[in-house]
Order: sequence, then C-alpha cells, then structure tokens
Amino acid sequence: MEINRIFGSWSYFGRNPELATKVLIDEASATVTHSNPVCQIMALEKNGYLEDTRTLAIGTAMLYSIAFSAAYALTTMTYGAMWV
Repeated sequence: MEINRIFGSWSYFGRNPELATKVLIDEASATVTHSNPVCQIMALEKNGYLEDTRTLAIGTAMLYSIAFSAAYALTTMTYGAMWV
C-alpha cells in the first residue's frame, strides 16, 4: 500500500469525517459478517473519493489511534500537575 494513498484518505477524512467513520465501521462489520458495504462505496464515489474503501478505513483507523494515543499521553504526562 502506498503512503500517498494513506495521506489521500487522511485529506478525505478532513473533508468528511462522518462518512469516513461510517466506512471504517462498515468495513469492520463486513469483515465479521462477510458482507459487502456497497451503499458506502456508492456514497464515496458520489462525494468524489475514488480510492478503495479499505484504504480509507485503514487511514481512518490510523488517525483515530494517533489521536487517542496523543490524548492518553497528554493526560498521563500532565496528571500530577493539572488534574489533581
């Protein structure tokens, strides 16, 4: 997988985070239930995203994991000074 495709999915996430999150959830549920989220693919193509949904789901998951890790690190580093 190319890094440019991941960065492209991140820019799409910046434009429409709700749809990107829905794609992530649908990709995860499609993996579990062995189905194909066709309605999300149609919505993505209508909104101008032409890459595959798996790249968008991976990019969205990476963004969420980076954001939660940064929030956790900030909370643990400032716990004694700000939160007590």
